Amino acid sequence: MKQGLLSLLLVSLFVLNARSQSGSTYSAGFNAFSYLQLPRIGDQDPLKYITTKFNGGIFKIDDRQINYRLSGRFMNQSLDFKSDCTNCNLVNGKVTDYAIKVGFEKNLNYSNIQPYFAFDIGYRYNRFKGLRDFINLQRTIALTDQMEAIKNGLTLGPTLGIRITPIEQLSIFAEGSLELYLSRLRTQTVAQNTTALRTETSESKKEFLFSPVTVGLQFNLGSRN
Repeated sequence: MKQGLLSLLLVSLFVLNARSQSGSTYSAGFNAFSYLQLPRIGDQDPLKYITTKFNGGIFKIDDRQINYRLSGRFMNQSLDFKSDCTNCNLVNGKVTDYAIKVGFEKNLNYSNIQPYFAFDIGYRYNRFKGLRDFINLQRTIALTDQMEAIKNGLTLGPTLGIRITPIEQLSIFAEGSLELYLSRLRTQTVAQNTTALRTETSESKKEFLFSPVTVGLQFNLGSRN
């Protein structure tokens, strides 16, 4: 899967470069703020939403009918949550999440306030490493596991957004997306007791992840020619 996605990205970069050399305009931007849903970790419920700032960027080629876009995102931050509240497990650690995508974007009009629709496909990697505490009926920690969960795989889905261009060289955009994540999950746990029991599992996963809003700035750099 990784090789296929890499080939897709390389071909897309070639197409973007060819479009940029044909006199189309291009732009570059960054995500200033995002509120998004992370992939599920273990038996986490509900899924975790997090807030991040300055976590990614985007490059686009505009041939006046369709924008071709290449985007990327990277996050590395602490995370804690409760899971399996029958036993009240407490999980805390650090999550690393990055994605790279290619796709297209279609403007619905040509005014200074432009709604748009986009569709992207790409690769996403998600890794959580931390501790899982098992709480007993006396509300004390009965056992602690060291836990590592790694997911990687295909991501695809639509995006709806709006872009406001107060001046020709600068735009402000806000968008939301729904993402289908087809991944391979590998989980490893090590019981922190005298036996240090190690358990590993591997399985395929399918998730729908919602990113309600991403806000950013886009610099319209004009034609290369």
